Amino acid sequence: MTKEQIELRAHNYDQRIRAIVTALDKLKDMEYATEHLTLSFMLSEYEAKLKDLHAPKEYMITFEKGGWNTVYATNDEEALAKAKEEYDGEHTKVESVRVAGKTCIQNAMKSFY
Repeated sequence: MTKEQIELRAHNYDQRIRAIVTALDKLKDMEYATEHLTLSFMLSEYEAKLKDLHAPKEYMITFEKGGWNTVYATNDEEALAKAKEEYDGEHTKVESVRVAGKTCIQNAMKSFY
């Protein structure tokens, strides 16, 4: 995700968190009611999602003439900047970056076996 997309999603999560906290405050006398429990679970989920948005992720770098490597960053722009800073040189040019999933790296590692 780009930095702009992350900021928009974080803003939306923050609004939802504030709305849930407000609703929970109004239901404080009904602590064990289904509505209260449901909202509590929703609050935990949104707080975890918000935290995850800003956590560094592993990005896979591909090079123009083939090959790959990884770099850790919090968004696409930062990953591309780090990749270019670290790996662009006379013989290597960064072509692209993308969030690396488990299968992505496993498939890339197969070329070494």
